[in-house]
Amino acid sequence: MMKKIILILVILIGVVYISSKFINFSGNDEIKDSPFQKEYLDKNGIVVVNIWATWCKPCLSEMPLFEKLISENRDVKFVFISIDEDQQKLKEYLSKNKINDITFSNKNYIKPIRSFLGSGDIVEVIPETFIIKNGKVVDKSVGGIEYQEFMDKLQSFK
Repeated sequence: MMKKIILILVILIGVVYISSKFINFSGNDEIKDSPFQKEYLDKNGIVVVNIWATWCKPCLSEMPLFEKLISENRDVKFVFISIDEDQQKLKEYLSKNKINDITFSNKNYIKPIRSFLGSGDIVEVIPETFIIKNGKVVDKSVGGIEYQEFMDKLQSFK
């Protein structure tokens, strides 16, 4: 009898652990009125979210890679969220580089969005890139991405 109880507990813990990798239980209520929720999470499909900054050299060096990914994956939405503290520098960068940065339209929701994604408040490593499918985070890449590896991940979720 004790073995059965332990086995059931182990199975339940495993299910909860695996589920937590694909479902984020926290943060959804805090972003429910955000443009991010309305434009990207309330719709089916795949969304790629990149956390970046203008001062991050790896972030800037992968922007051409994202341009290529965007042009080859028209069915995927790509959005960028900056962690820049210097808003003027961010505005200047965005005026010269046309990326779908949603930082300003979601400025009151950045921390809850990062919480939803599973990205901490304290910057450890950026860039961070997330794949969301049908409103759930299904993949997280920390650090720069490689084109073919990321393309293969995207294809696997389509």
